[in-house]
Amino acid sequence: MGTTPHPDAAPRRALPGPGATSAQGRRLAAMVVATGLALAGCASNPAPTAPGPGPAPTATVEEATVEWTGTVCGALVPVVEALRTPPTPDPSDPAATKQAYSSYLTRALQEAEQALQELTAAGPPPVEGGEQIAQDVREQVTELRDDLAEARAQVDKADPNDSAAVGEAVTAVGNVLGALGNSAQALTTISGDPRLEPAFRQAPSCAQLRTIGTPS
Repeated sequence: MGTTPHPDAAPRRALPGPGATSAQGRRLAAMVVATGLALAGCASNPAPTAPGPGPAPTATVEEATVEWTGTVCGALVPVVEALRTPPTPDPSDPAATKQAYSSYLTRALQEAEQALQELTAAGPPPVEGGEQIAQDVREQVTELRDDLAEARAQVDKADPNDSAAVGEAVTAVGNVLGALGNSAQALTTISGDPRLEPAFRQAPSCAQLRTIGTPS
């Protein structure tokens, strides 16, 4: 005998068939794929960044000329400072006189060599005929270095026990101090050239060099 269903009982929901389950799975998979593609698109398109600073402006020809001229003057300042105050000879102590002059010339020679290296590294000024100007300045400083080396050789070979020999060497040094004229000539090459004279007046190291003076 069959059972009669209670009149208040809720009707049973029909279970989805195999075809309906398959369709729902396909819809879910499609949503997952779409979401993944959207996220991938965001990752591959990062927010734009602010542009970086542009290249630094290059120096003008006038500024570069002042810089070069200042380098030349700056290279010569230590040389002139080393030469401007030679030691005082002591006739009663030739050995001490010889040592004092040898040290004096050694220092000046080292400064001249350093100046020559700096001038070589500076290259030519950015003006017409700059290569020739740079070569002239280097040659004048080279002559100064060579004159100082010769003067030191004369002092070093003098007999420290011979006052006359040391005196002659000191006199030769006094003559070689005319080599300072080579550095002055190097300055004339710059200050007397209309292409460089404005830069010579502007460069602080050139003003310093003008105030140092000459050997006393």
